[in-house]
Amino acid sequence: MSADEQKTVAPNAEAEKDVQSVLAELKGENEAPANGATKEDAEEARIVEAAAKLGQQSAQAEEKKEIKTQQERESRHDNRGRGGRFNRRNNSKFDPSSQEVTDDPVQIRKQVEFYFSDSNLPMDKFLFSKVGGSTNRSVPLELLHSFKRMRHFQPFSAIVEALKTSETLELTDNETGVRRKTPLPESVTETHDHSVVKVFEDQAMSRSVYAKGFGEEEPTTQLDIEAFFAPHGPVNAIRLRRTYDKIFKGSVFVEFESEEKQKAFLALDPKPQWKGQDLLIKSKKEYCEEKVKDIEAGRVKASGGGRGGRGGRGGNFRGRGRGRGGNRGGNDNRDWRERRAADQQNGFSRSEQPKEERREVQKDSRGVPIVQSTTDDSTSGQKRARDDEAGANGDHPSKKVDSKE
Repeated sequence: MSADEQKTVAPNAEAEKDVQSVLAELKGENEAPANGATKEDAEEARIVEAAAKLGQQSAQAEEKKEIKTQQERESRHDNRGRGGRFNRRNNSKFDPSSQEVTDDPVQIRKQVEFYFSDSNLPMDKFLFSKVGGSTNRSVPLELLHSFKRMRHFQPFSAIVEALKTSETLELTDNETGVRRKTPLPESVTETHDHSVVKVFEDQAMSRSVYAKGFGEEEPTTQLDIEAFFAPHGPVNAIRLRRTYDKIFKGSVFVEFESEEKQKAFLALDPKPQWKGQDLLIKSKKEYCEEKVKDIEAGRVKASGGGRGGRGGRGGNFRGRGRGRGGNRGGNDNRDWRERRAADQQNGFSRSEQPKEERREVQKDSRGVPIVQSTTDDSTSGQKRARDDEAGANGDHPSKKVDSKE
């Protein structure tokens, strides 16, 4: 073959190769996928798969955010006080890190079931918001594992295995979440309502006791008190009673599994002692009834009234009484000029009786009202009430501390 012929064949071969390549590409585009789906179906499947991966990544990021938020909440020491007006320190000394690492399924089930129980869930504002009341949403296991009382359960897979045999809880979302098998009653809405909390507390009243004399709190006091009552159980919940700045009062409310267990504990003779010291033990109902009588007799000031209860600075009901920021009589909506004119006409009398019932104001020869020295029982009574509030035995409403703290 001559050189010219070789030159002619080479370009033709390259051209033919290019043609075959284009034909192969066209053939591949026109061929249907092996599963029988169309090209559009395959493309849609790829899009759905990509979206699912993005959704999964987003959900994981949200769970990590929730866990971080919970951890920050637990480690925060300057929590808000009542009404958000006062900062209060977290003086709780409880330290669950002393617990040994374990994969015991009985302990794991007991702890997680407590979180979702009627004895805790309605009172646990954070967990209640995740469950959504009777909506009964599932809660990520990773979030639960971030709780202080859960961290010593290792490995994470042990939690999953333990909950598979729970009688009250069920795993969800491919065993990454958990929820109650029986939701809370339909009357329990997503909003955390104190009236709902009270319903559950009242139901537990007959099986609960009050015990006092546990002394000052140590890092293991919560665990030690739980071990103290364990032989007399089963026990649904043990709540250390605390002041508003979380100082342990040395007393607890203990909710037994049944009223029979509560009565059996109260009937013990001799009574169990705490580190060799006698305890003051009575039913929770008896304790609450005694407190009501003390309040009615004026020996104890009922909490929740705030300072300056006569409408002054710090009162809960502004505009009532005669304190700073309140109007006289509470319901007097007259213009201040009208009130001043009425006061001048009546000798600036502070009586809140109707005009026709007011006593005649005595005046001297110049027409100036005579000020008499009297004993104001209402004023002295208010002073005593404030003294009682400041010098009472310090029993504020108990701060409910669930065992995850």
